[in-house]
Amino acid sequence: MGRNNSISSSFSDYLKNNPFREVLPWIGGDLQTLRDTFVIDFGKSNKNKDKKIFFPINKILSEKIECDYLLGFLELPENLNSIKGFVLITHGLGGSTKRFGLRRISRKLAKNGFGVLKLNLRGAGSARYLAKGNYSARCSNDVISAIKYFKKLIDLELRDLIKIDNLPIYGVGLSLGGTILLNACLDYHENNGEILLDGLACVSSPLDLSSCSLCIEKPRNSVYQKWLLHRLKNQLWDGYNDEGKILNNEKLRKKIRSLKSIREFDQKFTAPSWGFNSLEDYYVKASPIFRIQKSIKKLPPTLFIHAKDDPWVPYNATLNLRKKSIDKFTIFITKKGGHNGFHSINGCWSDEAVKNWFMSI
Repeated sequence: MGRNNSISSSFSDYLKNNPFREVLPWIGGDLQTLRDTFVIDFGKSNKNKDKKIFFPINKILSEKIECDYLLGFLELPENLNSIKGFVLITHGLGGSTKRFGLRRISRKLAKNGFGVLKLNLRGAGSARYLAKGNYSARCSNDVISAIKYFKKLIDLELRDLIKIDNLPIYGVGLSLGGTILLNACLDYHENNGEILLDGLACVSSPLDLSSCSLCIEKPRNSVYQKWLLHRLKNQLWDGYNDEGKILNNEKLRKKIRSLKSIREFDQKFTAPSWGFNSLEDYYVKASPIFRIQKSIKKLPPTLFIHAKDDPWVPYNATLNLRKKSIDKFTIFITKKGGHNGFHSINGCWSDEAVKNWFMSI
């Protein structure tokens, strides 16, 4: 396990006393990765307490707002008098706010005094009908617009409930969600030097998209790729169907059906729809690793958690980032844990680590 020197003493002591250890039967990177797919979520749902929020966003590659929205769900802690701050949580590739892991970490943070905003990215989950197109790894304008709107909402609508001023707003990105939040922070421009978030935790997040694309195309990962691609195709199909583009358009039908890889999906749909010149242009410009050091002032204190046995996202980029010894970063690379897994005898270790890190900064 590796870390930098900027970590707080309380968080350091916590991790020394609580190292990650796999638990039976979830042994190995693959079972750690798949555990949340196999296990039924028996956690208590707070759907009735969630406040549904519609975030107006611009059209892709436009400054115009034309009835496109992101959908978020705000869950507040029971004791608003001691609320510690707000946490925005974003999901990964092909995911949504319905994913087990996202709901689980949301519950943990809410139970520990944080207001939690679970955000569906453009075209994801139950927000599919609210916006044209699909999110990308660099859908920064969408995220920045949502956070700005949320800050105004706190001041205008939640001020009567929450008496504490200047509460921090943190971010948690699961898998590609972390990449998206990193890019949003790097793309945020304010003349007074203000940063987008007050803290950010990235769990199993890709920092180099090209290396991830090559990794998921390995023969051993063929089942993973088919599973992810199936979800992406359905998301794409539903979006075009809502826009009326599928009916009597056999060429588009064949184009979607013929997709054989995530790389091909990004080449034919993601990259061009978001204005990138090519697949390579998209992968380079949407990979935070190539921009982090030059724009470090735009980033908040950031926690990175990654496992060496992650079958989807190679840990090398995160390891190289740790070697740069950037004071703002707290980086942990575990031997085991899989992709967004980290299931231990006491529950999800990464959920607990993220919670404790927010409480320590």
